[in-house]
Amino acid sequence: MKGKQFLSGQSILKRIFLFLIPFGILLFFAFLQILNLMIFQSEKFKTQADTNRVLKEKVFPPRGLIYDTKGRIIVDNFIRQDLVITPNFINDYSKYLSLLSEITGEDENILENVFYEKLSEIKPFQSFTLLRGLNDEQLAKLKLNSSNLAGTEINPSFSRNVVYGESSGSLIGYLGFASRKDILNNSNLKNFNDQQIGLLGIEKEFDEHLRGTIGYRFSEKDAKGRVLDVLAIEPSIKGKNLKLSIDIELQNELYKEFEGRKGALIAIEPDTGFIRAMISSPSYDPDHFNNLNVEKIKTLLSNKNSPLFNRAISGQYPPASTLKPFIGLVALEEKVISWRDKILDEGEFFVEGDERPYRGWKEGGHGEVDMEKAIAESSDVYFYNIAFDLTVSSISPFLEKFGFGKSSQLFKNESEGILPDQKWKLGQKGEFWFKGDTINMGIGQGYILATPLQIALAYSALINGGKLISPRIVESIDGEEEKFSSKQIDIKNKKNLDYIQEALISVVESDTGTAKNIFNPKLRIAGKTGTAQVKSLIDDKKYQEIRENILLRDHALFVGYGPVEDPSLVVVVIVENGESGSLVAAPIVKKAIDFYQK
Repeated sequence: MKGKQFLSGQSILKRIFLFLIPFGILLFFAFLQILNLMIFQSEKFKTQADTNRVLKEKVFPPRGLIYDTKGRIIVDNFIRQDLVITPNFINDYSKYLSLLSEITGEDENILENVFYEKLSEIKPFQSFTLLRGLNDEQLAKLKLNSSNLAGTEINPSFSRNVVYGESSGSLIGYLGFASRKDILNNSNLKNFNDQQIGLLGIEKEFDEHLRGTIGYRFSEKDAKGRVLDVLAIEPSIKGKNLKLSIDIELQNELYKEFEGRKGALIAIEPDTGFIRAMISSPSYDPDHFNNLNVEKIKTLLSNKNSPLFNRAISGQYPPASTLKPFIGLVALEEKVISWRDKILDEGEFFVEGDERPYRGWKEGGHGEVDMEKAIAESSDVYFYNIAFDLTVSSISPFLEKFGFGKSSQLFKNESEGILPDQKWKLGQKGEFWFKGDTINMGIGQGYILATPLQIALAYSALINGGKLISPRIVESIDGEEEKFSSKQIDIKNKKNLDYIQEALISVVESDTGTAKNIFNPKLRIAGKTGTAQVKSLIDDKKYQEIRENILLRDHALFVGYGPVEDPSLVVVVIVENGESGSLVAAPIVKKAIDFYQK
């Protein structure tokens, strides 16, 4: 038997060496490749890494739509094409802007101003919109020259369209860009610095709901800013839809009545607080702002008639004789006078120690009048008397219960009006309160001022049993109904409300009522006329001289509601410098109630 043969140590090492040779060769070549990539070709790959970038870009959502109470679209969106640039892909800004101006026909100086302003606001590799709403000719030329315009994209975006233009302009408002101050006050606007937001009206008040949530697109771009691949998308979320309480058909019909006139109208349901029409005249087409029509915007901003000012919520007017029913009510509540007590009205009222007469509007006066007749015929002397006995300490707190002197909070830019008293006059005028101030206040003149909305809310409370309602302009947001609230006014004797309503009916139905011209037995309307002085006058001769200046003529007011049996609408109309409440304002109120009933 042969013995076992054992391999020597040298033989084993030789075999291991032969086995490892292929692996060594592979490792050698791998090392050479790593060396090549890290040292010899590092600049090439660094450049490639720098030129091909993955960018995160905003995707703006469409704004929510706005409907009227019957589901008709008032504001919608349409798609436009915008020119978006990423400055980091542009080598020579000056050359680029010059070429872009030549291609698009846009003013080079304007392009430069916008470009450098935006450039100072953005981070590296961020994009921004340089031109909005490109036309077909511009789009065609840009497409032909795309190879010469590095860092340039044509992106679709949404633009606003206010369907009925001027008639709803003051109500809807317009879009614009957030200012630095806006962004500082609201950090949520930071991401919308390149997108229009609501700056006025409904668009502003409900902007947070309407504007939606931004999405993002992650894309890889080459050295010229061209998209190589879209890697991922975080979709944007569309803004919420609003359903307004406005009846757009009623709104359009009534706006026609204000052609060539300055003024305002509020039509509100006295029980629900829903505003069915809100008009401010003159108005404007919001799409001039939405679509950045510079020339139209300049014209609107320089218009002396202030079309951007919403007179319905921010206009402050003397309520004039429309305040008399409230003065009558507080007199009844305080038992200064009873419903059937009579006062002799001979056309003038005198205060002991003061030789100056407080004149009534009717020469010779109205004779013996009780409260019903005084309201129906609008006797100034009657209300001078009861205001004198009441004092401002009784009047102002009572009027405050009906919403005078404070905002209803419907809009942030709503005026509070002025509800004066001794403290107010001392603070604002540096003077003491005089008895004459109370007498003037008794007929809605003097320092007291109110908005059309405040007057509408106060009259709603007169006829709905003493409830001060919160006005509502939005019925629902994405189908979710808005809340409603009201506050019961403390009335000592509800019978007094009935008395005032009787008087308001007599304004229209009495043979001597100041609004008898709008009487219609088939649709009974009640209300109150008013003539608000723009300039205080002493005698009739001076009045005729003043009338020659149209801007100094009296404002015409009428507040009406109907049908009398079951009031569905309260309407306030103010026509600036219209002079006659019965002839100018009352017919508009009649048309509003008649149209709404039909």
